[in-house]
Amino acid sequence: MRHPARLVAPTLAAALVAVALVGCSSSGSTGACSQTNKRNIGVVAGDTANAPAVEVTSSAEEQLKASSSSNGSVTIVIPSGTPEARGTTLLGSTANDAIVCTSDQRDKLASVTKYIESLKASKAQVDFLDAIDASARSLGSDPVGVLVIGSGLQTVDPLNFSVAGLLSATPKQVAADLKSKGELPTNLKGVTVYWAGMGDVAGDQQALSIAERSNLEAIWNAIITAAGGTLSLLPEPASGAAASGLPAVTAVPVATAATSTDWSQPVVVRDSDLLFTKNTATFSDPATAQKVLAALVPAIEQNGQVITITGTASKDQATSNASDLTLSEQRADAVKQALVALGVSASLLKTAGVGHDWCGFKSETDASGKYSESLAEQNRTVILTSPGVALCG
Repeated sequence: MRHPARLVAPTLAAALVAVALVGCSSSGSTGACSQTNKRNIGVVAGDTANAPAVEVTSSAEEQLKASSSSNGSVTIVIPSGTPEARGTTLLGSTANDAIVCTSDQRDKLASVTKYIESLKASKAQVDFLDAIDASARSLGSDPVGVLVIGSGLQTVDPLNFSVAGLLSATPKQVAADLKSKGELPTNLKGVTVYWAGMGDVAGDQQALSIAERSNLEAIWNAIITAAGGTLSLLPEPASGAAASGLPAVTAVPVATAATSTDWSQPVVVRDSDLLFTKNTATFSDPATAQKVLAALVPAIEQNGQVITITGTASKDQATSNASDLTLSEQRADAVKQALVALGVSASLLKTAGVGHDWCGFKSETDASGKYSESLAEQNRTVILTSPGVALCG
C-alpha cells in the first residue's frame, strides 16, 4: 500500500517568510502577475546517504523558473524511506506592477533553490516512488511537471534496488509488476518528470557501470511511462561527496565484473560520459572517453556477438535530419574506433546513425515552449545493442 508523505516542520512556506511580497496588491485574472495560466511544479529532493549532496543545476533551475514565471506553486517532498512533505507555496508573485512582479519572481526562485539545497532526510532509506507520487498531487491541469534530484536507487519496497537482481531486471517487467500490485504513481498522467543525477552515487554506494546505469534509467522510464508520464533525464551529472550525519541507506549491490552486462537491453552511453565537442565527432577529453569505453570491452568480448553502435543526435530546431544523421553516424564510428584501439575485434562491431529521428527522442523545449540546450543534451547518445535487441528496449 502506498503510504502518504509526512509533513515535517519547518514547512516550505515557513522557510520562505523572509521573501513575503512587499507593496503588492492581490491580482485578478489579468495584470502583471496574472494567476490565470499558472503552472505548478513538484520537486523531489533532499540530501540522503550514498548520493552526492543536492545541487540545483542550470537545467533543473530552468524547470523551476518556468513555474515561477507563470506564478505557479511548488510542492517539495524529501525522498527518504518515509517521504517527508515540506508543503506547497507560491513560486511566483501576485503583484500588479510588472517591475515588482519580476523582482518577486527572482527572489522567490533564489530562495526556493537555496531551500531545496538545504534539505536533508531525517528518515532511513530512500523512496523515490512515493515521493514522486506525493509531489504530483497538486500539479493542476497544465503543470510544468515534477523535478527529481537524486540517484534513483530506491531502497524500500516495492522497488527495493538493494535486493539482488533488481538493478538488472527487465524494465517492462518491473513496471508491469508494480502495475499489477497497484503501486504505480497515480498522479503522473500527462506529466513530465525531469530527473537530475540518476545513477550518480557517493558514500558507501559503489559506482554503477554504464550498463547498470543504463538499465536503471530504462526501469524508471518504463515505470513513469506506465503511469502515463514522460521521463526527461537532465544532462548534468551529480558529483561530490554525500552530506554527513544522514540516516542510513542500504548500499545497492552492483556487478563485480564488467562481463555481467545484460545484452538483452540496449546499453546507453550519454554524451556527458563521452564528452564530444559540440557538433563534431571528436572527443574533447579522449582519456575520459577511453576510460568509459574500456569498462565495456570485457562484456563485448564475452558476448561474442556483433554489437551495433548507434549514434543519436539532438534536433537543435533543425528542419531536416540530414546533417544530424551524418553527425550521429560519425560519432558511432568514433566510438567503434576507440573500442578497436582498446583491443575489441572490429568484426564484433558495426555502426549506424539515426540522427534525431528515432524512437527514443525526447522533447527539447522547456515548460514554456522554448528550445532548451540542456534538454537537447539528453538526445545526444551512443547506444550499443546485441542482435535482436531494439534500440528503445
